[in-house]
Amino acid sequence: MDNEIEALADVLGRAVATGPADLCELLTDAAHRSVAAPVLVPRLNRVFSRYQGNPIAGPLASQDLLEVLRVARRRDTTVFEELRTIADAFTEDESARIAPVARRTPDATANSNAVSGGTFNEAVVQAGSITGGLHTYYGQTPHSGLPPVTDWSQLDRTDPITLGVHRTRRIADEPLLPRYVARDCDPELDTQVRSAARDGGLVLVTGDPLSGKTRTLWAALFTNLSGTTRILAPLHGTDLRALPAMLRARGDAECVLWLDDLDRHLGEHGLTAALLAELARLRVPVLATMSDEAYDTYRFGSPEHARLLSGVEPVELGTDWSPAETERLAAAAPDDLRLAGAYAHRTRHSTTAYLTVGPELFGEWRRARRANAHPLGHRIVLAAVDLARCGVEEVQADVLRRACELYGDAAPVSSEEFDEAREWASRIRHGTTGMLVPGAEVGSWRAYGSLVEDAKDGVSGFGPVPLELWPFAVKTVGRVNHVLVRARAVLGPEADTNPEALLTLGRIEEEYGDAEAAEVLLRRAADAGSTEAAGRLGSLLYDRNDFAAAIPYLEKGAESGDTEAQCRLGIALMQRSEHWLRTAAESGDGLAAFWLGDLLCGNGAMEDALRWYRKAAGAGMRGDVATRIGEVLFGFEEYEEAEEWFRTAVAEGDSNGLNGLGRTYEARGAHQEAARFYERSAASGDATGAYNFAIILGDQGEPNEARKWFVRAHERGDYDGAFSLGLSLMREKKYEEAEVWLRKAQEVGHHRAERALADLKAARTADGPGSPAAGAPDNVKA
Repeated sequence: MDNEIEALADVLGRAVATGPADLCELLTDAAHRSVAAPVLVPRLNRVFSRYQGNPIAGPLASQDLLEVLRVARRRDTTVFEELRTIADAFTEDESARIAPVARRTPDATANSNAVSGGTFNEAVVQAGSITGGLHTYYGQTPHSGLPPVTDWSQLDRTDPITLGVHRTRRIADEPLLPRYVARDCDPELDTQVRSAARDGGLVLVTGDPLSGKTRTLWAALFTNLSGTTRILAPLHGTDLRALPAMLRARGDAECVLWLDDLDRHLGEHGLTAALLAELARLRVPVLATMSDEAYDTYRFGSPEHARLLSGVEPVELGTDWSPAETERLAAAAPDDLRLAGAYAHRTRHSTTAYLTVGPELFGEWRRARRANAHPLGHRIVLAAVDLARCGVEEVQADVLRRACELYGDAAPVSSEEFDEAREWASRIRHGTTGMLVPGAEVGSWRAYGSLVEDAKDGVSGFGPVPLELWPFAVKTVGRVNHVLVRARAVLGPEADTNPEALLTLGRIEEEYGDAEAAEVLLRRAADAGSTEAAGRLGSLLYDRNDFAAAIPYLEKGAESGDTEAQCRLGIALMQRSEHWLRTAAESGDGLAAFWLGDLLCGNGAMEDALRWYRKAAGAGMRGDVATRIGEVLFGFEEYEEAEEWFRTAVAEGDSNGLNGLGRTYEARGAHQEAARFYERSAASGDATGAYNFAIILGDQGEPNEARKWFVRAHERGDYDGAFSLGLSLMREKKYEEAEVWLRKAQEVGHHRAERALADLKAARTADGPGSPAAGAPDNVKA
């Protein structure tokens, strides 16, 4: 057996010393595929470096190759047979080179150099004749895509994003990445990285997607290696076979091979056990990451790659953070808004997923606003974000739909449109989350946490919360304390420059918070020009019965069209009028007593009004107040005293007293005397007197005369004149004329005109076509 190995070593020694370079590459490739590659490859490389291309060094090369062959035969018989095949091929080729060459006859046809079809698909050998065996050595295809070491990125100048670290949100002058929060596995990882830097080898970090593998490995690299270390981070699928040759020429430069997502760098042209062994011999560490799923697949399901991974103890990184890691996150959070957001949402979202997925969600959401994208979905997410900014983190779908309508000129959204847009917004992205995520309660929704924090931190793309959304959040959702706290924090700082913010905060304080604070805020807003704030402040003061303070603010609100302010202003003015009129009247002012009596009379306080009317009469206003006293006494059915005061009024020149006298006589059954006074009142131009006289005439059986006075009463502005005339005509079936006067009553707003016109229509239908009864002349003129 030793003779066999010695003969094989002799052939391979000659091959190394005198054979082509391609043959050495074949030997190297075979060694790389061996389970003994870590031993075979370095020894082969030493042989090549000493003896390749030196024709007289064959015996020395053979002697060194003896141990290589013994190791191969002992540990990997498959590779040993490959080496024997290579040796046999070299022997045959060597014999062919030294055999005699047959001479060509003089008339032999010259060889043609043309290639059929113009395409070179296989090896082509052109010869007149071939003596001996023919062995074609295929050279390796040129390795491409690997820049020289001098062009590799230097560690202290490397952008970690180019190595696969996920980009996080960045505002203004924030660092490219937030401060690294140490993971529990860091001590073990640091040890492996330092060992690999010293002796070579593979350092592998595994974990679920978005668990922070790449960032954690980058931190270990940056912490444990020199800043001048050169890093090669090849693209997936890059041919790495030329890497050892390139590294041998690197000089004293420290180098690292960085393979993020290692499973995409495996294969015969990628990282193999042989290449790893060669890199280890060159003291070049390989730092790599791999998902848990990919690692399990290649490590336990692929014998081809098991040899590479079996000697590696991966550093496992979990998605869930331990209490110790969470404490370190809390300590780092105050110095970085991104970490603060991750800490705030740690119970709902994986910290690393929060930091990495957030920017992707934000970018997609921002672009969705375009008309040809998903503008409604964009608005739904925005409404959810803004509600969270108001202190309401999750809401039912219907509330979210109505909130969408508070943005600009947004049209009402149908349930179907909303559901379709909501499905888009809640679709799972990056295998992790949607922009909109289900809330704790069935049917509720909330915005993904990083989007809320982006808005709070002032990321471009989010404007201020619509002011109407604040009271909407309180009224619709009812989380008063949460909204109030957020409103004070957000709207308070805007108070000095934004009256509408003052107003909104004042409204929330007024309805759900501190009334004193509401008054201060509304006063500031009103003084800054907000008429709505003025109306609300006036109402607040009105409810406190502080009418004097309320009036100027209610007046501003009333002038802007605020109906409630208008009403309360009128009442407040009346209350203040009564206060000052009573004050003056109690001091003996007759005019004040007169007006106070009118005010009280209008309020139905007739006894109190009579008392002040009498004081006005005693203060020299007897003629002015006589009719009023008579009216109050008439209402009390004190007809004799009422008559005295009406007569006083007439004597003082007040013709209204005539109508009062007519009423006192009519109330006592003296209709003739009543008619006389009504006629005198009507003759003086009094509309009520004319109406009352018409009623008396009608009762006395003089309808035509009565109608004349109804006409005059209407012309003088009496409310009932046209209506009563219309009824009189309808009773006599003079329907056309009745309709004319009932229409006039309708025009002045008589409350019974509509019903009377309906009765007229029914009467016409019941009677059918006809004409007025005979002997009923129509001499009433409009």
